[in-house]
Amino acid sequence: MRFRLLALVAFSLVGASPLAGASDNDHCRAQVLMPEDLKQTQEIPSPDGQRRAALSGYREFKDSEGGLLQVFQGRKLLRQFRLRGLSAGIYIKWAPDSAAFYLMWSDGGAIGNYHVRVFRVKADRVLEVPTTRIAEMDFAKKHYCRARGNNVYAVHWLADSGEIVVSTEVYPTSDCGKDLGFTAGYLVHTDDGTIIKRFLEPEIEWEIKSCSAF
Repeated sequence: MRFRLLALVAFSLVGASPLAGASDNDHCRAQVLMPEDLKQTQEIPSPDGQRRAALSGYREFKDSEGGLLQVFQGRKLLRQFRLRGLSAGIYIKWAPDSAAFYLMWSDGGAIGNYHVRVFRVKADRVLEVPTTRIAEMDFAKKHYCRARGNNVYAVHWLADSGEIVVSTEVYPTSDCGKDLGFTAGYLVHTDDGTIIKRFLEPEIEWEIKSCSAF
C-alpha cells in the first residue's frame, strides 16, 4: 500500500473548505480544515449536540501556523489547548458516543509529518490521552525514517470511543530508504494506547477503504 494512504490524504485536501468532508450521519469521515480557516471560529459539534470543539485564533509563526482549540459543553468552556505546527490539512472527528474526539494534522505539508492528538471528555473535564504513543513506538522499532520520522493517522473509531484504529507510515520520500511509504495499522485502547490488534499492510488497506477519516 505504499503511497496509497498518502494519495487518499492528499485527495481529501483538494478543494477543502471549512467543515468540508463529513455530514452529521457519516461515522467515518472527519471534518477537514486548512490552517487559514482558523481566522474565523470553526465549530464541530458532537453527535449528541451537547458539546463542540471550536478551532480559531489563527497565528503565523516562522516556519508554521497555529491556532487555538477550545472544548465547550453548552456555553461553558471546559478547556483550551494551543496548536502549533499546522500545515496543510487539519482533521477532526468526534467518536459516535460524543465522549472523545481526535485532531490530526501535518506539520510538513501534504505528505507529512502527520500527528494525532486524542481528547477524552468526561462530564465537564477534558483530558488529552496518549492513544497513539505505544503504536508509534512499536512501529518505529523496525520501521523508521531517520531523516524525517514517521507519519501517524487516525483511521476510524470502534466501540464508540473505547477503541480506535490508527495507521503508521514511514515518511514516503527517497531519503527514507527501502522502507519509504511502508504502512502498518493498530487497533488500540483510546485511553492508554494499549495495542489490541496489529494489522498488516493489506489488512489496514481494507480498514482504510471500508471506513476512514479521509
